[in-house]
Parts: sequence; structure tokens; C-alpha cells
Amino acid sequence: MSNYHTPVLLQEVIQGLQVTAGKRFIDATLGGGGHTKKILEMGAEVLAIDEDIDAIEENERLIGPHCRIVQGNFRDIETIAKNNNWTNVDGILFDLGVSSHQLDTQARGFSYRFDDAPLDMRFGDGGKRSAFDIVNKSSEEELFDIFSRFGEEEKALDIARLIISSRKKHEITTVGELRLCLSTKNIDTVARIFQALRIAVNSELESLQSGLTGGVNIVKVGGRIAVISFHSLEDRIVKRFFLNNKLNVIDKKPIIPSSVEQQENRRSRSAKLRIAEKI
Repeated sequence: MSNYHTPVLLQEVIQGLQVTAGKRFIDATLGGGGHTKKILEMGAEVLAIDEDIDAIEENERLIGPHCRIVQGNFRDIETIAKNNNWTNVDGILFDLGVSSHQLDTQARGFSYRFDDAPLDMRFGDGGKRSAFDIVNKSSEEELFDIFSRFGEEEKALDIARLIISSRKKHEITTVGELRLCLSTKNIDTVARIFQALRIAVNSELESLQSGLTGGVNIVKVGGRIAVISFHSLEDRIVKRFFLNNKLNVIDKKPIIPSSVEQQENRRSRSAKLRIAEKI
């Protein structure tokens, strides 16, 4: 499992959700299964959700009397829970990070490290448009909006114009071709553009808002919702949602990985955990 994805803030999540035997939880983002596996080991039950069929197949061995796995997007968490008679739960986890497996799978196009990777970036295999579609078919105004809103990129307009100019010569089909037309060696800029495209492709922020709303409806009074976010856009949505709803925020400041965890798992460095209790 560790080769697939190392769970972030594992002990902090377990403690924050107050996991004990006999309780029922929802892992809204199964991923590598590390959080679900630990919850099951402690004698609790889990309904796990993931849009990525690779994640589901990786975790099929966890399926049993105490664990159900459903393919779906956590934006539909309330419907999924009701369809599986899994409401009034003790806690829900949203781990919003892209799994190590997804980043390391060249065919998915999530990482800018693989020049030959196709511009896909879809979490699932559904009919949603891909990063290729956005890059090659969106207007300058649409690209500017995506890069400025979802990437918080100061040079969003310049980058949008570079893409428009480049695709007039030929379609931009691979990660390497996109990086080339960005005309920058600034990795932070490249990372922001890739983040923006991924968020746009998967409607991540809208899904988060819907998932949190549905989660509040199916967690019991006294139950907890834990959210691990990896960039400021997500964290602001979570913080605002917790404050604007009937939830008791457990820690005023987000929990971050220890220095040891950050050294052992570099991808945990930007993680922030917020926990709230339904009242």
C-alpha cells in the first residue's frame, strides 16, 4: 500500500475523528486506502468512495463485512450514503490530495514531470472534458479565468495568450508541449498552471462545496468531519464552510504534518487538516 500512496496526517486524522471500535465512518476519498485500512484495524466500519477505478481495484482486498467500496465522486456523498444505508455516521474524511499513484502514472497527465504524458488530468473515466480540451478549445478569456482563479497566477493573461498563439500552429497534446509553450523555467508557475487545469477539469472546488454540504447532512450530532487540503483555495472553502454552518471547530488553526513526516513524505508539506464537530 505504501508504494501506491502514503497516507498524510494518519494519526492526526484517527485522533481527530475519535476512531474506536464499532463506529461507522465514510472515507470520501479512498485513494491508496491508508486511512481506511487504519480505521478498519481499529475495529470500526467504513464506507469508502473514490472516482478512480485504479484506487478501487488497488483496495478490493479491504472489502468485507466492515468495509464497502463505491465508485463515485464525493460531491454525491449524501446520495451514496443513503443508497448504502450508511447515514448518521460518526465521522467523515475528505483527503483532497492527488495520490502518489496518480502523480506517478504517466498516462494520467497529472504531473509536469513526464513530457510525453497526454493532457488528461481526469480523476475518473467519465465524459468530462480533459485538460487537452481546455487547453485547445477554451477562449483566451476562459483560460485567463482558469489560471487566475484556480492557479492564482499573476501572469495568467500572458500565459493564456501564449497558449492561444501556440495552438494556432498545432494542437497542444502532451505535457511537454504545454510546458514548452509556457516559455518559463519557473517550476512554481508551471505547478500553478497544472493545478488550475486539474481543478477545472474535475470541478474540484464545486465538488468540495457539495461534498461538505452533503457530509453535514449525514454525520450524526457529535460526529466529526475532517478535511485535508493541499492549497489555499481548498482551505479557504473548508474554513468558511465550518464557520458558516452549525459546526464546532476543534482547532482554530489547521493541523500540519510534523517536521519528521514532511521529511519522510515530501508531498505532505502543503497539507492542512481541519476538523469540526456537528452540534
